[in-house]
Amino acid sequence: MSDLEKNKQVAKDFFAALSSGNIAALMNLFDPDIKITIPNTSCLGGTLTLKEFGKVGGLLAEVCPGGVALEVIEMTAEEDRVACRVNGTAKTVSGGDYNNQYHMLLKIRDGKIYQTYEYMDSLLVEKTFAALMNK
Repeated sequence: MSDLEKNKQVAKDFFAALSSGNIAALMNLFDPDIKITIPNTSCLGGTLTLKEFGKVGGLLAEVCPGGVALEVIEMTAEEDRVACRVNGTAKTVSGGDYNNQYHMLLKIRDGKIYQTYEYMDSLLVEKTFAALMNK
């Protein structure tokens, strides 16, 4: 398997672990010094450490207790980067839909994700999460 194919497999494993809520598998894919960047002005925007990402995960679990099912629509890889277009579907605790579309860029080194950039519908994020974050 080529390095590009290995990196794509890491990305597939990442989305599978995230979708299933398998925290142990997810943590095993992350470099301990990972930087997770959500480049928008929503309540979730910014660059997070692994510990801060865990807090966002807790918030997500509170808002969408069944998790977010992630479907990779397409993926491409070059050097240490894997770019993925992903559809996410979930039900919120109030029974509403939280269906977002994502573009994620994962940077992978030695089988570990060391940096991510996550682009999404930030207005939908704000509508869904902001009230909970401000309480």
